[in-house]
Amino acid sequence: MPRDDLRAVLDPSPPQLALMAATERLVARSGLEGASSRAIVREAGQRNNSAVTYHFGTRQRMLDALYHWRSKPINEHRRRMVDALLADGQDRDPEALVRAYVIPLVTAVEGLRPSAWARYTAAVLQHRPLVFMDWVRRDAKRYEGIDVPVVGTIDLLDLMRTVACDGVEPLAGLRVATVSRAVVAAVAAWEADDERGDPDLPPLEVLTEQLVRAATGMLTA
Repeated sequence: MPRDDLRAVLDPSPPQLALMAATERLVARSGLEGASSRAIVREAGQRNNSAVTYHFGTRQRMLDALYHWRSKPINEHRRRMVDALLADGQDRDPEALVRAYVIPLVTAVEGLRPSAWARYTAAVLQHRPLVFMDWVRRDAKRYEGIDVPVVGTIDLLDLMRTVACDGVEPLAGLRVATVSRAVVAAVAAWEADDERGDPDLPPLEVLTEQLVRAATGMLTA
């Protein structure tokens, strides 16, 4: 992606933010297939049917902008946690690695309540290879040297690969992808229950601890 096209990704305007938030909600409810440009414009309450093209150039560029907007604080949180565990020599501690994956996602969902981000992420993952990490790293090269937030998360997942299945590939990659997808799916389900006002919704801190335990067990089984 040329640098001139990155303005919408790195410094979105209020109309762009409105379109991205509308896209997030639509994809969370109906998947990527249910988020046409026309549907996004309606959801955002804009009158110009060409608003996505006007503000972003293409629908894909808007999806890129949305990912950067939402994932940047999550990935920064993960990087801080990874830096701390590296400093403490915990880079091969499965539970510490899993916490660095789970806690930033749950923290973001809590801060966004009512959140659609985990469901959005789950919907996007349906359109990625099962073992998605290497695909994502290759895709990030489109940004020509720009600091892409997802790279921090992929670096963390790569650390998890070193402790899964004794680091033996391709099993380690498959195990980590399975753990990652399970975490996202569980948080997405919690998010949907929260939106519906489910009276039996567990507190997020309880979900977090259960996810850490379960994901650590999956990683090291």
